Amino acid sequence: MRYAVLSDIHSNLVALEAVLADLADQPIDRYLCLGDIVGYGARPNQCCDVIRELGAMSVRGNHDEAAVDVIKAEWFTAPARACILWTAEQLRDDNVEMLRSLPPVEVVDDRVTICHGSIPDPDHYTVSPADALISLAVMSTSIAFFGHTHYSEWFIGSDDGRLPSEHPTPAGGRLRTGNGHLYLVNPGAVGQPRDGNELASYAVYDDEAGEVTIRRVSYDIAKTAQQMKDAGLPEAMYARLWLGV
Repeated sequence: MRYAVLSDIHSNLVALEAVLADLADQPIDRYLCLGDIVGYGARPNQCCDVIRELGAMSVRGNHDEAAVDVIKAEWFTAPARACILWTAEQLRDDNVEMLRSLPPVEVVDDRVTICHGSIPDPDHYTVSPADALISLAVMSTSIAFFGHTHYSEWFIGSDDGRLPSEHPTPAGGRLRTGNGHLYLVNPGAVGQPRDGNELASYAVYDDEAGEVTIRRVSYDIAKTAQQMKDAGLPEAMYARLWLGV
């Protein structure tokens, strides 16, 4: 099976379409989405529609949850809260139900686990080997994918009691799996990268070849920014797109 793994789309339809165009010539059996389909950007309904049309197996992100239960946004920064309140007003009923129905974690085909922040806690930021251990300790599959940090990287579990090793991949990269190790992979963000690279990021996992490839894709940032500006969304949320932070 070949899986396309998307995360943190954040209502950035321009970036999502660029990623799908990059995937068009690749053989993909199934799409996986690690949450935060909405939030920040100006095209929440369209991004939900695309994910539904792809038949993607999706889990719930914190912005997805806040968009259908705005009390959850009280912990967001002021700009992020403004975006999610705007998003909640825009969402159609069918997309509200779609987001509300998403599970926090899913095991797909008994081969791969998907979650948002971590397997035990979808809101947890996995940013260090100690954080990664929280998920590695409870994995029922040899590989899991997570998002939430908007930072592409992977962690490789240790079999000698040490913390897992951390491998940032802001320029993209290729991981060979196997050898009895556990792997925890962040494909980076489609819609709002924060690893210093402004290009959209996603992963392809070929479980037969035992290989994960993280790819970076250029998109029309100015178009996304203009859409957000026209919607009256906070400038801080689109000015950062050019910087990848």
